[in-house]
Amino acid sequence: MSEPQGEWRDGDEWAEEARRHFENGRLADAEAALRQALVRNPDRPEWHFHLGRLLEQTDRAGEALESYLRCHELDPDAPEPLLAAAGASEAEGDESNALRMVEQAVSLDRRRDESHARRVALLVSLERLEDAKDAFYEAQEFVEKPVLSLIAMAHGLEGANETPRAAWCLREALRHDGDMPEVRTMYARCLARQGEHPKALQNYMQVLREDPGDIAALLGCAELLATLGRDGEAAEKLHRVVELEPANDRAHHMIGMLDLRASRFDRAALEFELVLKLDPERTGVQLDLAEAQCRRGKLADARTAMQAFLAGRPTPDDQPTPPEAIARAAGLLMALGMWKDAAAILPELADACGERADVWRALARARFECGDLEGGAGASERALAIEPACPVCHHNLALAALRRRDLGAAWRWVTLGLRACRTDEGLRRLRSRVLAARAISALRGVRDAVLPRRAGLRG
Repeated sequence: MSEPQGEWRDGDEWAEEARRHFENGRLADAEAALRQALVRNPDRPEWHFHLGRLLEQTDRAGEALESYLRCHELDPDAPEPLLAAAGASEAEGDESNALRMVEQAVSLDRRRDESHARRVALLVSLERLEDAKDAFYEAQEFVEKPVLSLIAMAHGLEGANETPRAAWCLREALRHDGDMPEVRTMYARCLARQGEHPKALQNYMQVLREDPGDIAALLGCAELLATLGRDGEAAEKLHRVVELEPANDRAHHMIGMLDLRASRFDRAALEFELVLKLDPERTGVQLDLAEAQCRRGKLADARTAMQAFLAGRPTPDDQPTPPEAIARAAGLLMALGMWKDAAAILPELADACGERADVWRALARARFECGDLEGGAGASERALAIEPACPVCHHNLALAALRRRDLGAAWRWVTLGLRACRTDEGLRRLRSRVLAARAISALRGVRDAVLPRRAGLRG
């Protein structure tokens, strides 16, 4: 007897056909069959749930959310539909609504680790870390083995730079279940950040023994080996990554940094250029490329890369550039003679680093080179307040006064500088210039006083 067709088929038969289509990868046919099943029996919550999964897989989170909520209406005591609805709501960008549904799921079953973990993760995403910690403590109270909650809390703590606490969470998760390579890799990264390098390396190697092609572990291990100065071993791990994923921009970037450190500037430049082709949005790599080009004598290319870096970096209000990157950029700008740009970014470094005389001296130099005598003098005075015996600051202040033809101020700064550092050759030479300038000024004063009388006699 042939299979019943069309309207003669009941909902279970349509649902079975949907299952077969799904297993064969025919998602559109599976959706059509499942909708036919729901036409015949719209009160089956599991069918609404499966339809939501299908809709999510075809990037229709809004429609999936409706299916999950209908499933929840039909089965209000089950947490699964609420968790699925929260995922769809999160995909739609409404994390607050997702959190409300997850909290409802938690109230339905407080022993369910997944619900607590989702709650912790959403609170972290909403930048409510203290509330996330409270949610985590609740999970510890009700869940026998809160592995997922421990992992979610670790992500939040690591993002907040609470690395020791994150490491504790990950260690506890691994104590409950040691067969989690992603978690072990994350644990190794936390250990490395705490300076526990041998233990970190041991954990990375454990992951790689079980799976030599684990990309995250290879990258983390390479970074740690480079930190330890074991560049050859780091390069070996990175080239393994590139073999597995030729377009892995992070691996190429790290290879370029190893080449830069080994003075292989041509190869470093090629790696950085490749990274920018793979991911043009990584404008920070322009700074590395500029250094490589500068070191290989390609100054015009280095200036172009620096201009791209400055144009692409976010504003300090949106995302502050790390102080070490500003310092490096400023050093390159000064080496390339881009004094105006150096003078523009060095105040950020001064704000970030506080009272550091070397930063204010660099800013003074950049401003002087731009012709900003007043700004350069101001920065030199700030440096001098931090380091009163600085001969460079006295020298620059005296020179700025000399250029302004303020010979009294120039003499005062030279004198103060030589009191603080009697043997400084630069200040001694500048004293001679100031003395000469004062002598010339005095002679001009005599000439200006005598010449009018002579002019009168001639008359």
